[in-house]
Amino acid sequence: MRLTAWAWLLLAVPSALGGNGVISSLTGAEGGTVVTVRRLCSDNNLYVHHDGTLESAIAWEWAGVQEPYYGAFGEAFDLGPGMVECTSLWISQDGWNQGQATDAYVWEGGVHGTPGAVLALVPGIVFEDIPIWPNLGRYDVEIPVQVTGPFTVGSWGDWPWAGPGYWWGVDQDGPTGHPWTYVKEGYGYPPDWQNPDDIWGPGYLTSMGIGVHFTTGGTPAEPGTWGGVKSLFALGR
Repeated sequence: MRLTAWAWLLLAVPSALGGNGVISSLTGAEGGTVVTVRRLCSDNNLYVHHDGTLESAIAWEWAGVQEPYYGAFGEAFDLGPGMVECTSLWISQDGWNQGQATDAYVWEGGVHGTPGAVLALVPGIVFEDIPIWPNLGRYDVEIPVQVTGPFTVGSWGDWPWAGPGYWWGVDQDGPTGHPWTYVKEGYGYPPDWQNPDDIWGPGYLTSMGIGVHFTTGGTPAEPGTWGGVKSLFALGR
């Protein structure tokens, strides 16, 4: 685990969280400033579950990150039939980012069960100028795909058998969303899709800092059509 010079930065020691050296977190702040670093998509149809402050950030590392997308994170939504246009990711780093690539995904399902088949993939994205914790950056990825029901949007960081290139922001005290992470078998945790709250510890998070830009019939989905969605914020600060 890398050490930093910031007194407010705490990288959670993996051995204290499971003894397998595959999970990590950035904590010790009440949520820093969110800066818009890569804004490509309109806020008019941006849907999130988090409340606008992200109190921690989490990532898989080393053996926990393997192809095709072990170590990925996602957030599921139920907005009815329509078009996913973009996903927004709120991420941070500890000062050691080396330009690791990211694959953005849309998976089917994730609200009434686990995520399923891959519906869309945009590989090889490199996020530049990622803010250092406790600050976070919002990064938009255009990933258009038609959906007919619940879906999960998210991403995978390409650093197998290495430390994190960045961490995904998480909300610890907002409305409950539908967070997911994809777990590799054999490292002390239940495999396949799991709620990251079950990996990092009960009560650790309520939702991921992951949003979706979504339209139905050419207009943003109304709150009454959300199903399991708990809250909406247009965050483009």
